Amino acid sequence: MRGIDADFAGWVRGRQLGLLRGAWLVTGDDRRAEEVVLSALTGLARRWGHLGEAPPEAFVRARVHREAVAEAEEVAAAGGGPAPGLALLALLPPRERAVLVLRCLEGRSVDETAEALGLVHRRVREAESAARLALAPADGAAPTPLEVRALLEELGARVREVELADRAWQQALLQRSSARRRVLSTLVVAALAAAGLWVGGRGATVPHDAATDRLSGLTGLTGVRGLGGPATVGLTPVPQAAEAVWHTTTDGLKYVVAPPAGTEASQPQLDTGLAEVIDPDRLHQLASSRRPSGLESLGDAVYLEERSPGRWVPVVVWGDGQLFTLDTVSLTGLRSGTGLPRPPLDVWAFSADKTSLAFPQPGGVVVVDVGTRSAHTVPIPSPDLQWAGWLGGYLRAGSTEGTWSPGLSPRWPAPDPPRSPGAREFRVQKGQTVLDEHSPDVSARAIPVGWPQTHPLGETVSDAAQYASAFTLAAGDGPPLQAVDPRTVIVATNRHGYQRMLVFGDEQPRDPDCCTVLGWTVRHEVLYLSVAPSGTWIMGWDPDTGIVHRVTHFLTSASVPPVIALGARFTVG
Repeated sequence: MRGIDADFAGWVRGRQLGLLRGAWLVTGDDRRAEEVVLSALTGLARRWGHLGEAPPEAFVRARVHREAVAEAEEVAAAGGGPAPGLALLALLPPRERAVLVLRCLEGRSVDETAEALGLVHRRVREAESAARLALAPADGAAPTPLEVRALLEELGARVREVELADRAWQQALLQRSSARRRVLSTLVVAALAAAGLWVGGRGATVPHDAATDRLSGLTGLTGVRGLGGPATVGLTPVPQAAEAVWHTTTDGLKYVVAPPAGTEASQPQLDTGLAEVIDPDRLHQLASSRRPSGLESLGDAVYLEERSPGRWVPVVVWGDGQLFTLDTVSLTGLRSGTGLPRPPLDVWAFSADKTSLAFPQPGGVVVVDVGTRSAHTVPIPSPDLQWAGWLGGYLRAGSTEGTWSPGLSPRWPAPDPPRSPGAREFRVQKGQTVLDEHSPDVSARAIPVGWPQTHPLGETVSDAAQYASAFTLAAGDGPPLQAVDPRTVIVATNRHGYQRMLVFGDEQPRDPDCCTVLGWTVRHEVLYLSVAPSGTWIMGWDPDTGIVHRVTHFLTSASVPPVIALGARFTVG
């Protein structure tokens, strides 16, 4: 269950738009609808291959509509008003909306509708009748099922398709491997207790002795000295901010000012599945040791540790804070365009299916299979590669000489690999920043970006529906901004097509590369790396609401630079 099953991908891609529209017609909220459908498809992915002759439609239908009704009822119970986009449907209770979607839009029978929603037949008929009567004009009859269907199709047409097959499959992989690790941890604790090594509670350190060696034999983890949790650094949860303060430039671009440098710890916590602290001093499991079953999971992030001058090893991070060091892989540091040394890691290190990692090296790209720990080098005819990563399932690498796509062409530089229709990126063209939509229409041209015009900092991170990139500001760039000495901005275009900006003031000195865009969460927040006097933080910014959260405190040091790539839970493209 590693690479996505072709039948599963085909089934999901043929139905995901209909599922999203049905969930939105019940919830009235794009984000909740997407989360509901993704959750149902993740459950299906975990069972794929074990369904026998049972069709998957009934399973997904029940999960989507029951969860959509529960979400909508939760919003109503909390005092939330009806979604304006639902028009007349907003007058109906969520369960009646779900009945209309199933009966009129999807054409389900009373039996199928009752099974999907967990109702008796009488309740389905009563809900449908009441809903149609509520939609009737004051002086007219209730609409027919065909008229209701036309209304639902018209309202649902605003919902855009989102690619969910890969994300559902990856989440299913992650859940399965996390469950295996929990079982393994339970067995290790039992072994510790049986050996008389559990000395006072979770996280206690056991001195290295003969008993510890016996434990290593039981677990296969050389040097295991206890199950230590991540170090605490006083991250006290605080209430979520109610709203952000929006400003507008003279050109009409809306923006918010990022929290001042040094205040990251006081921001509300955003749960993305990463641990609150990534602590390199926590006990590492080693690839060189015999590895027990259940640890072949996809990683949630990867960073590098410098073991000797110019020599690096990758460290994979799981969402619960566990660390797995690929000490069987030795990497050489790179030289930037200015000749300064830098670690060989970029934000696109994980492949699209999150099973492989790519690291640029002089004359080639080292590709590591996370599950098997095997590594091989893809040769590139350039001794000064500056970056490497994945564009979907295609490997790319680049230097001052050009861009290579190994495996696609025997010539070099090879042409860029094909892009998904709708993919977007910012790039500089003749001294001006443009937005390239990469639309299926080959005659389409890049769109000039009004501001900022130049100085991109890193590449564009896109999931086709949204895209974001960081820019540094030179003197005189753009109109005046309501921030203290602004030097960096993140420009994002959200899923509704609106351009938004996050502005970083320089009230305290920040690192020149302070604000690298790392990826997108499934809930549409931009994740970025903030390197500030208070330390290195992964922060989340929602371009829709403008609110900034803290995600993870990354405890960097002289041997662990503030460079990281995100994996299984995130979209990076």
